[in-house]
Amino acid sequence: MKTHQDKAVWELCRQGFHGVAADAEAAWEKGEDFRLNEPLPLAREIMELIRIANWECASQSA
Repeated sequence: MKTHQDKAVWELCRQGFHGVAADAEAAWEKGEDFRLNEPLPLAREIMELIRIANWECASQSA
């Protein structure tokens, strides 16, 4: 996994969203974008990490 993906997973776990972190990690390992299934109370910084991590995933598989 790339740097921002690792940071996003770590931040999600730190916020107590372990299941969401596992889903994100699994999606990125498959080369897919991660999308939240439900709205979560996440800080803008974490949402930005997820956005960048998705971009890293897209550039990695291109």
